[in-house]
Amino acid sequence: MVAMLVRGARDTVLVAAQRMSAQRVGAQRRWLSQAVAARSKRRLTEYEYDDAEMLRSRLDTEPYYAKRDKEQQRDQDPGYDDEAQGASSPDELRRFRRIEIIKGLAAGVATIGGLMGGYSLYANWPRLQAWWYNTGELGFDSGEPGKKRKRGVELPVLTNQNDSSVPGLYLWGDNTEYITSMNKNAVDVRFPMRHDWFDGKYLSCVELGDTSALAIDTHGDLIQWGRGFNGGSTPEVTIRGEGLRSAKFSNGIIYALNKHNEVLIIPESKENQASLAGLQSRNWLLQKVEKPFTKLSLTGFDKGETVRSFDVGKSHLVLITDKGRAFTCATGFEQLSKSFGQFGIPQFSHLKTPPKPNKLYEIVLLNQVVHYNSKNKIDHVENRVIEKVACGNNHTMALDSNGELFTFGQNTYGQLAHPVSYETEHISYPKKVDILNKHVKRAMFPEVLDIHAGGDTSFCEVKPVHMYQLVKGSTSQRPQVDDESFVVGFGTALKGQIGNGLFIHAQFDPVRLKELEKFQDFNEATGEMDRIHIKEWSSGEEHSFVKLDNSDVLYWGANDYGQLGTGKKNRIPKPTSPPSLIEPSFTADTYKDLTFANRLQLSENQHIVAGAKASAIYYTPK
Repeated sequence: MVAMLVRGARDTVLVAAQRMSAQRVGAQRRWLSQAVAARSKRRLTEYEYDDAEMLRSRLDTEPYYAKRDKEQQRDQDPGYDDEAQGASSPDELRRFRRIEIIKGLAAGVATIGGLMGGYSLYANWPRLQAWWYNTGELGFDSGEPGKKRKRGVELPVLTNQNDSSVPGLYLWGDNTEYITSMNKNAVDVRFPMRHDWFDGKYLSCVELGDTSALAIDTHGDLIQWGRGFNGGSTPEVTIRGEGLRSAKFSNGIIYALNKHNEVLIIPESKENQASLAGLQSRNWLLQKVEKPFTKLSLTGFDKGETVRSFDVGKSHLVLITDKGRAFTCATGFEQLSKSFGQFGIPQFSHLKTPPKPNKLYEIVLLNQVVHYNSKNKIDHVENRVIEKVACGNNHTMALDSNGELFTFGQNTYGQLAHPVSYETEHISYPKKVDILNKHVKRAMFPEVLDIHAGGDTSFCEVKPVHMYQLVKGSTSQRPQVDDESFVVGFGTALKGQIGNGLFIHAQFDPVRLKELEKFQDFNEATGEMDRIHIKEWSSGEEHSFVKLDNSDVLYWGANDYGQLGTGKKNRIPKPTSPPSLIEPSFTADTYKDLTFANRLQLSENQHIVAGAKASAIYYTPK
């Protein structure tokens, strides 16, 4: 009985123990599952990191390294310490600095050596080419003292065997319009070359335009050639028997002054000449003959007043009469779309409609000067005598009998010698140039002797005169002073057009051309060196020529089309002597002769002309 009770109690205890064990296991499992769930939901704090999470971005694309790099540890672990991780010692830092300095010096030496080697290669490239292709020797200096190799002169092939003693016409520059050569395949002519058609001919005027050229022979007949004339390169005589003295191109028209001091209007192209309803006359058989030109109506002229001279721009003409009055008109056959104030008349400013073509208007504000009394009221009006006018593309210069300069028109580049601003970009009335005073002493007056204009650049020759020597209206009777005259330029000089040695976009303040003042010659009468003065001046679109009293020629400006005649296309920003004309007898040895003066000199009857993109030398009768 007792044994049965003991076994029953043991079984009860075992069952209870098993039940408690099962409950404990179930509770532990529930706690573990809740802990896992809570851990999966809880985010890591900023001090707890998982390497797998930090490196998971690299596991698929880069090799796995168990150790993190220093940059990641520094960025992700706030407690990371460089010094604790074995930072570089001071000795290692000094060694590192020395290595970097040596690397920098080596790179600098290599750069300088490369630049010097490149320049040497560029300077000696022609000789290296000749040596490589076995067309010549290497030609470097031999190192022997006193011996220098001269670079050979590449002479052009002369097809015309006449030398410079034979009258004719030399041409060079752009030939895309068939102006400088009868060979239509020649794009440009880089040396002065004779034009076969003009051999043996004397001329009185030569003009080189944008699309064609003209010349006037000794009989006053007009000769034309070029693509803009008839599409060809062979010259033709177009106007006969009119006794032309001078002619200029403007806006598709040739304006010519004849022996009767009349201005003829001649179409530039042969086609327009044929279609023009020109003047009619009768020949010796009393037959009506229609001439291919008209005449400019001299509206506003006094009885007996005639045209003395004129100049033209891109789209305007300014003339002066024998009484010293100035008149202007628009050029071409069609109405202009825009004015730049180049007419000098406020009613035709850049804000208003330009004048009708070929209709003359008097420039009243230039021809007359208003005098005021002490009360600043008009006292009287006096006539001003205009001695000379010069026209650029869209601006005009006027010189009066008192040696004062007036300018008007476009002033974008300072070609009017007035400060450039929004208000003064266009000046539609004659404005006196006062800025020349800064180039002379206080007690002196800057008397302007001569003016020239070409493109968007202007020039004037100035002579300082004592104030007490000024006699109003009688410049010819002024006593000469010891101070030498000088030339100033203003306007654009992007291609060296001014001639002061600089390339500049706009220059309103006149600058002296000091190179023109350096030329001197020995005066046997006085035993001293005298200045050589300018005898002739010609300014084209972007380049200029001057002929000195000693027959030397100087040039400067643009050379994009070879219009300077140097054989190259480099621009020359200051007056320089050009090489001499190439004679048929010249060889390479001619230029090696130390006695040979390789500079251009013109005789008394030779004249040089600067055109739009070309240049010329012609002969007048002696």
